[in-house]
Amino acid sequence: FRTIAEKCDGNAKVEMSYLEIYNEEIRDLLGSGKEEDQKKLKVHETLNGEVYVSNLTAKSVVDTGEIGKFMELANGKRMVAA
Repeated sequence: FRTIAEKCDGNAKVEMSYLEIYNEEIRDLLGSGKEEDQKKLKVHETLNGEVYVSNLTAKSVVDTGEIGKFMELANGKRMVAA
């Protein structure tokens, strides 16, 4: 974030997403957790070869503390094999 502040004119925006692929299903770990929201997630590839997941939640973050907070929240939603 220090580098972003030094090299950008203040217009930079940092977002994070967190997903899990479990039993061939994509799960949005920062989303609402509602069943209908999870079914909307699909992997796509652009003509440039970039890969993205449609309808994946993106959270704006301003420092590493926020990233840690969101990661802790998301880790609590992960599936764990019994």
